Amino acid sequence: MSVLRDPDAILAAWLDEGPARLPEATRRAIAVTTRTTTQRRHPLWMPRGRPLMNTYARWAVAAIAVVLAIGGAAYFLAPAGGQVGGPPNATPSATSSPTALPSASAAILASEGFVYPGTYVPAFDPGLTFTIDREVQHNCAPGSVCGGTIDANFPGWLDIEFGMPRIEVHVVRVDKVNDPAKPGAVIDPPADLAAWLASRPGVTVNARKAVQVGGLAATQLDIRTGDKDLVFGPIPGVADPTLGLGANRTVRLFVVPVDGRHVLIMLVAEDGSVTELQPLVDSIVWH
Repeated sequence: MSVLRDPDAILAAWLDEGPARLPEATRRAIAVTTRTTTQRRHPLWMPRGRPLMNTYARWAVAAIAVVLAIGGAAYFLAPAGGQVGGPPNATPSATSSPTALPSASAAILASEGFVYPGTYVPAFDPGLTFTIDREVQHNCAPGSVCGGTIDANFPGWLDIEFGMPRIEVHVVRVDKVNDPAKPGAVIDPPADLAAWLASRPGVTVNARKAVQVGGLAATQLDIRTGDKDLVFGPIPGVADPTLGLGANRTVRLFVVPVDGRHVLIMLVAEDGSVTELQPLVDSIVWH
């Protein structure tokens, strides 16, 4: 007896033998979607081509595609005036409600999954606390309980995104940068890391100003990258991806010296609305 191990193969078999007969065009659309979905989520800031979504997330994407396609097919194939399912509920049921929102006191940020308004302590080093509030409303459907997604929570890298099109905040500790004079080598970051970032090939600085982040002096850079991807250096404790920016991106950067180390905060938005993430930056407290 053969056992199907590949998620794509299992899903394809289910579509062939499953409980609902779908129009062939719909079945083909699901098959194409599940086989062309990238394996892992792709951060907005980095050069394209690096996959970043785990297998469970891939299964979730495939399952959603199946549910949506079956629901759409049922809707279009139902008799005129007919109704699929019961009447809409005024409020979500207890089984479908999201995880309870955290209390007003700071909570330890999970390593992955969804996150809702509240104050959190991530795994990042140097230690910090931040608050999520209005960010979850980015393109949130009216009447929905929306939150963000934790894509990375490591001592050297924090990544949280909200909404679609996405807005995304990254906090990265910069321990080393690429040596411009020796390809493949790394060096300690320069004392003026903001100036070094602004001088990278193809970078256009639209604005630079002195600010404070969590009570510490910092430099804010609003930049636009050129036609080529940029790689600045490694992310501490992470083999892949590396720290960089994709081509033709508009990004807001904050360079913050914290206890003798460089912290880089990056705000990126698919629709350009990086200012929606500014309250999260303003909420940061170092500890």
